[in-house]
Amino acid sequence: MEESNTVIKNNEERLSDFVEAAAHDLHAPLRKLSVLIERIFTKNSNQFDEHAREYITRIETCLEEMRSLINGLTDLAKADTQTSIVDVCDLNLVIKQTLESMKEEIEEKQVQVHISFLPVVRGSMVQYKQLFKNLFENAIKFSNKDIPIKIDIKTESITGKEKTEFNLSPDKKYYKIEISDNGIGFNPVYAKKIFEPFVRLHSKSRYEGNGLGLSVSKKIVTNHQGVIYAEGNEKEGSRFVLILPETPDHTC
Repeated sequence: MEESNTVIKNNEERLSDFVEAAAHDLHAPLRKLSVLIERIFTKNSNQFDEHAREYITRIETCLEEMRSLINGLTDLAKADTQTSIVDVCDLNLVIKQTLESMKEEIEEKQVQVHISFLPVVRGSMVQYKQLFKNLFENAIKFSNKDIPIKIDIKTESITGKEKTEFNLSPDKKYYKIEISDNGIGFNPVYAKKIFEPFVRLHSKSRYEGNGLGLSVSKKIVTNHQGVIYAEGNEKEGSRFVLILPETPDHTC
């Protein structure tokens, strides 16, 4: 069993290395295309009619979508690779630093974030920051245009019934963390589907993104031997629930 786990881990690491190398190679031609488009536009802008300008804008949009997709696949590959537990993660500090890294967007959108006291767990600090960043970005992206964005984060006790329901160890300590927003919500029929890669419930013209953020989030929680699920209704906001162990076994 231990030998099989080692083989799986080695394969995951090789896959992650391959994706990162491929992403690096793909970014190079994208940068060249961006530079060439910019030069063409700068040198010949006076010769372009309205249709030509529109085509250039559409090309630039496609390049940005490809760049976002490559970055998303890289994040997914990294999240899929298990790493040794090395960090004591104060989730209050994790969220504080995550919000600081998103300061410009938070201020621009006037996002109100209310945080109750959160626990300290062991795991990957980097992955936990990525997890909360993805969930915050999701709440901001799928917000109502005319309503101030509110995100509430709180911790609750996990019940024995929930441990049984999610097939969790009855002897381990878990924390239940809820991230709620007042956004557009979603049809509860899609509560599981939204965690699948590339799933989009809305058109790209309305909401940007590569459809990978929640998939990465699920991988990170799975790496930490936890559970993530979503609840919501259309026009009534969303609630993402994390059930995280205080200390995962050996790897996260």
